[in-house]
Amino acid sequence: MPRQSKRQAALADLVKRLSFILVEKGYNTDAGLHIFLGEVPKFGPNDPPAALAVMVGDDSPETSGGTVRTRVPFEVQAIVPAEMTAPTLAIEEIIADIKEAVEIEADGSVDRYLGVIDGKPATLSKGLQRGAIRSIRREPGSEYVGAAVEYVATFEEKWGSQ
Repeated sequence: MPRQSKRQAALADLVKRLSFILVEKGYNTDAGLHIFLGEVPKFGPNDPPAALAVMVGDDSPETSGGTVRTRVPFEVQAIVPAEMTAPTLAIEEIIADIKEAVEIEADGSVDRYLGVIDGKPATLSKGLQRGAIRSIRREPGSEYVGAAVEYVATFEEKWGSQ
């Protein structure tokens, strides 16, 4: 049976949490309906009013003895068409939704570990940190605007494990 790496499990958990961003679940937007992994969507006439793009950055591992500690940045981008009314306000609503979906469990408790099972961190034993929120530079001719929320996942594993 194939094993899922901690990095893969963290990414899957992150995407799952983002998929709950729906107005019917109490969020500001329905950005969770359209999540792109590793790519930025191009908006056309039939595209959604908002989307999320999850990008995985370069990791930074440190090895000490038989243990590897790795920090991996995940960037969650909030993207809306530039032609919409008040796109900056729409982006701010999505940013609020991203922070709530990633950082708070359904029961309202704060979660820095992407899930806790039996009182122990399920995926990230070293936790998740929120980094900077930045504007995404709009390229000339681009039909969308956006901002990104950075999260940094820290993994600790034995040398040779996933």
